[in-house]
Amino acid sequence: MALANWAELPKDLIDLIAKRVKLIEDFIAFGVVCTSWRNSETKVNFDFLSPQLPLLMLSDKGDDYREFYSLSKKKVSHVFLPEVRERECYPTEGWICNVKFDTTEMTLLHPFSRISIQLPLEKELWASSERFTERRTRYQCMSRAVLSMSPSFTSDYVLTVSYYAYSFLACWRPGDLN
Repeated sequence: MALANWAELPKDLIDLIAKRVKLIEDFIAFGVVCTSWRNSETKVNFDFLSPQLPLLMLSDKGDDYREFYSLSKKKVSHVFLPEVRERECYPTEGWICNVKFDTTEMTLLHPFSRISIQLPLEKELWASSERFTERRTRYQCMSRAVLSMSPSFTSDYVLTVSYYAYSFLACWRPGDLN
């Protein structure tokens, strides 16, 4: 008896299966079956707004994958996230605020729907402060990024970034120039 080729299932059937997945960690596993299943792993096929136990993002291993620990299943999932390679990551409200090491380019990324929100360059957040007059890489002093609300629920949110070496908070909301 020949084994079934899961990649050859019709897209409509794969989408129906995806819509029945309820836990985010199962949805992650769904996306690693094969490329056609990963392509069905979209916001349309999963309710990202449903209540979930949080996943803990583990430290960077220097490749295109990030590891998330599931509190409910007590296991680690590997998620393909090339968007955060060589970036410092700060999870908040189900999103990842990430800063590129060499350019200080900042984005908010939803790791499962892949929605990305471009933020001002990190140096633009410091522009209003006299504390940041010396020239050095300031992302190393970023300790936390916190969203007031998830961008999945509203466009009226504030991102607050804390810098531990400077005792400084920088805030940004959609529509702000800096």
